[in-house]
Amino acid sequence: MLTLILAASVSFAAQAAPQRPDPAAKAIVDTALARMGGAEAVARVQRVRREMLTTWQRTNFRDEPYGDAPSFELHTDIRDYGINGWKNTRKFSLTNTTQQIVDIVNDTVAIRQLPNGTWNSLSIAYVDERRELFAIAPERILFLARDAADLTLGRDTTIDGLPVARITATVDRFAMTIFVRRGDGLPAMARFHAAQPNDFGLLEWGAMDVETWYSRWGRTAAGVALPFQVDQRRVGKPYKRMSVLAMAFDTVATAETFAISDSLRQLYFAKDTKPMHDLPFDSAKVVDGAFANFGAFGAPAGAVKVGGRWMLMEAGQGELSADRAVEWLTSNDAAAPIGGAVLTMTSPGNGGVNALVRRRVPTWIGPGAKPFVDRMLNAAGRTGAKSATGVSPVPVARAQWLKVGSDSLWLAPIDLPDAPRSLVVYSPTLKWAYSATAFAPLQQQYILAAIRAKGWTVEKLGSARTISAAAPR
Repeated sequence: MLTLILAASVSFAAQAAPQRPDPAAKAIVDTALARMGGAEAVARVQRVRREMLTTWQRTNFRDEPYGDAPSFELHTDIRDYGINGWKNTRKFSLTNTTQQIVDIVNDTVAIRQLPNGTWNSLSIAYVDERRELFAIAPERILFLARDAADLTLGRDTTIDGLPVARITATVDRFAMTIFVRRGDGLPAMARFHAAQPNDFGLLEWGAMDVETWYSRWGRTAAGVALPFQVDQRRVGKPYKRMSVLAMAFDTVATAETFAISDSLRQLYFAKDTKPMHDLPFDSAKVVDGAFANFGAFGAPAGAVKVGGRWMLMEAGQGELSADRAVEWLTSNDAAAPIGGAVLTMTSPGNGGVNALVRRRVPTWIGPGAKPFVDRMLNAAGRTGAKSATGVSPVPVARAQWLKVGSDSLWLAPIDLPDAPRSLVVYSPTLKWAYSATAFAPLQQQYILAAIRAKGWTVEKLGSARTISAAAPR
């Protein structure tokens, strides 16, 4: 018995022994800091202001280049790493910079100033973003890694044929792999794997690979070398490019820069410590007896009643959105069961498909939607011909009639400008057509021409923005 106790004690002591940074990995970090201008100089970068242009790149899985449909944002990014303060003044037009919003995150509280000057609380997703941005900041990431108890040197690899050292460390809760070029000694890229469940635009991917690439290194007024170009990839695809136009340091901020009043702090904790899409369906309603409009941020586009059953159009941003849509339809029209769902988007936004699979709701997807849906299902472990927790969506490869209760819907793939392999839905009974991008006049032209060429009448047209509107003549 004593032998067993001693063995257990030794085992416990071995498990409880604190980790120590790998000296070889620490040497790589120290060399990188020296190449940046020296550890002491880099450590002094506690306050920094960047004038930036961010290029937001739409995630897509097509082989055709330039399908990212970028949007641009000018902003002034001010940080104080000592207090975890972040102020981001954002301008969404390159020609009219008078309209702007100001986001402030002070450690774990977020607020926003609207263009009219009023302030409101801001989603916890921005607190998550602040944490991530501060962890991957080029002036911070090496110090955080060097201080990590689990700092380890892995096997060297290559990037574009050049030798690269690979170190791993927990950097502010992120299990990070940092790639440092052997040639110039500077960081090339950082990678981690994590989910963003509070972010409206990222939650559908689940836990994803996130890569941050550093380039265009230059000497700054702080006496350290920093990158003027930072590119980020998510789910293996370009996500955003951050081009630094100018940098300033030291006197760029005071504590007042990041001040948050008690009333705004209380408001934040009262309503915004939850996912961005966690909203009630308070304004949901049925229009013309056949069209359900949910009216909630992140909800499915809507639902249409055909043959005595409700058919969802799109799945909503996350599982919560799809669940609430199904529950609202069931509670408000118990006599009409859920007949299924049709997903037409050739872009992200259908993360709720996981809830439909879990609920065993029959779902049909367009060929352009399939690459997105496949990755969303894979992130949740729902892959294969059939999942243990539900049924897999059915791809629509060619035009077909879909029987719904006592009626039918026509489903057909269609190539739309900037949205090839889309899916169009048509109800002869309702004289209603739908496709996610049917809010744009050019796309409407293609959709209406395809349906009217068959001699069918279209009086109502739905899209991801509205489930039913008068169709253009």
